[in-house]
Amino acid sequence: QQGGDMVRVGGMRYACSPLAKMGERISDMRLGDVPIEAGKIYKVAGWAPVAEEARGAGSPPIWEVIELYLRSRKTIKPSQLNLPRLL
Repeated sequence: QQGGDMVRVGGMRYACSPLAKMGERISDMRLGDVPIEAGKIYKVAGWAPVAEEARGAGSPPIWEVIELYLRSRKTIKPSQLNLPRLL
């Protein structure tokens, strides 16, 4: 992505080399402790309008999914932040 902001992710860790050339800045991408596989398909949820057309017809917006999840829980524990490792 050029300019602007980077789409945020939850549960994903990665290393970032800000001074590396384009295409080589992000490395060591992991979901939890498991390395991301380039050929594997992952299901994600997001709040930013990235590839909005990819959302299936009839699928609820993410804020409705989150609302249902939060209402179904009595207590929500805070999550551990996944901060990028800067190289």
